[in-house]
Amino acid sequence: MDLKGLGRIYLSTWPYILAQLRHFLALLVLNLGMIGFATAFGFLSFDVIWDSVGSSEPLSPAQAAVMFLPEADFVNVATLSEDARLEILFRFLIVSAVIIVLTTSAFTLITLYKTWILQRVNQALRVDMVRNAEELSLRFHAATSAGDGIYRVFQDSAMVTAVVDNIVVQPIIALSTLVLQLTIAVLFSPWFAFLLCIASITVIVLAVWYTPRLRTWSQAARRSNAALFTRVQETFQSIQAIKAYRFESANLVRFGEESRRALDNAFALRRDFATVKVATSFLLALTLFATDYIATQFVLVEDVVFGASLLALFGMTVTRWTVAAHQARRGAVAAFTFNFENLVRLWCFAQDMAVGLGRAFWLLSQQPEVRDPIDPTAFPVAVESVRFESVHFGYEPGRLVLDGFDLTAPVGQVTALVGTSGAGKSTAMALLLRLFDPDAGSVQINGISLSKMRINEIRSAVAIALQENVLFPISIADNLRYTAPSASDEEIREAANVACAIEFIDALPNGFDTELGVGGALLSVGQKQRLSIARTLARNSPILVLDEPTSSLDAETEQRLLTNLKDWARGRVVFLITHRLSTIKDVDHIAFLANGSVVEAGTHEELVNRQGYYADFVATAEATHA
Repeated sequence: MDLKGLGRIYLSTWPYILAQLRHFLALLVLNLGMIGFATAFGFLSFDVIWDSVGSSEPLSPAQAAVMFLPEADFVNVATLSEDARLEILFRFLIVSAVIIVLTTSAFTLITLYKTWILQRVNQALRVDMVRNAEELSLRFHAATSAGDGIYRVFQDSAMVTAVVDNIVVQPIIALSTLVLQLTIAVLFSPWFAFLLCIASITVIVLAVWYTPRLRTWSQAARRSNAALFTRVQETFQSIQAIKAYRFESANLVRFGEESRRALDNAFALRRDFATVKVATSFLLALTLFATDYIATQFVLVEDVVFGASLLALFGMTVTRWTVAAHQARRGAVAAFTFNFENLVRLWCFAQDMAVGLGRAFWLLSQQPEVRDPIDPTAFPVAVESVRFESVHFGYEPGRLVLDGFDLTAPVGQVTALVGTSGAGKSTAMALLLRLFDPDAGSVQINGISLSKMRINEIRSAVAIALQENVLFPISIADNLRYTAPSASDEEIREAANVACAIEFIDALPNGFDTELGVGGALLSVGQKQRLSIARTLARNSPILVLDEPTSSLDAETEQRLLTNLKDWARGRVVFLITHRLSTIKDVDHIAFLANGSVVEAGTHEELVNRQGYYADFVATAEATHA
């Protein structure tokens, strides 16, 4: 996180700024116009109140015109009468009230406009982050906590609005204001500009020297907050297990430690922010007092104002130092110190914002392992077979999950993948979905490698019912249409019938329109499983993968479901991943996996007669359920 790294991070925001550039330019013009108007009105106020109302000096023609006063009585006179001074005060208060209402309304509208622009920038970045996260492989997501990813999307990405506002919009406005106020200070006296430059250089040296500490604490604070976010997420996701194993106290201790660490790091960051801010405020306050002393000496001797003729352009009509000139000068110098202090504050925040934005762009910069080929082959019109040919694959280098995996599944056949946990069954199906690419070998459909086809076409052709029955708090019909939005009522009813779910759906008061609770809380585990299978069948894909499809079903429902699936499988390739012997016995083909490869293949009877791996598996299963 050196200056070069900060520059790269901030340059990464440019595409998002460019998309809203015309709005940013309009915002800049509006702000500069308001600042210029406020400066001119401030000088007018000092001149009118101190010189005309306070010292009976005539108005300038421009001042009289602003308050709709005749020049004969208020400009072309040697001195103002008491009645004229009261009239000026009355008119000035009315004009001031109108201007305050108008400028306040204008600033409010400008602030809303800025917020609208920044939220468009943030929205674009968040969408890009989630889009990229969806394309990343499961290998990446397995190595990265979900809580950290969520924190990057919701918290770190929000820094793009802060960066655009605090590193682009506000600094441009502040620098423009500084140039304006420094110019005005020079016109009053070059000494003021000299003192302001000395103070500014001192503050800049201090801020640059302190910057590495700010970045270090910012990194620590964001890492610890992401860890705390993950802890909270895991607590709520695992609340049932925490209660079941009486883990509340231990979990609370871990949460307390991570929360304390996050708070300590955040406090250390803000402590250093405060240190820089106090030192800056002290130095600039000394400078302001020094200019007050010099300006007072000018007033006492009624010295000539250095750039009086040019100050008239800003609404200041005095030629010699008066109380009005003294106060106007103080307003300009105070505005300079305020804006410079604000720039230092923005610089300090910039370190934290860069760390957060860097974390957001890190997620955006991750490249997916699996990509579409440059010249893709069209997906086959009719699927005839799925083949795994000498596939080798490992999630980590040197640790193969599949080692010479060979399997062919023809259309119209139900193939069961059987084996101990970790044998590679689910990994093989992940390769079929092209969630990963094999390290060696190939997965083929009709003899064409998946690596030659578009990812979307492959995943459109493969429907999978995961072991986790994920349901949404919407109607049953909408849950079934989640993967097939265009499915008709007849099609989702047929899918529910094949999955043996039609009986309990029709028994519900609202049938397919029944609204499910969070996670399908209104249903039993077996009913959730059948709905999950029905949702997969509703896609009507040529390749179907069912992961433990009958694990929560009773024996009768299991047999009916398997019979329906065998009928439905005609013209399709169906894979079952299962440990249940009752499910395995009735399939067309069994592939037994061990050590990352298919060690035996055949029907149930054939494999039992071989007295090998599968026979031992059957014997163990029967003994367990005896």
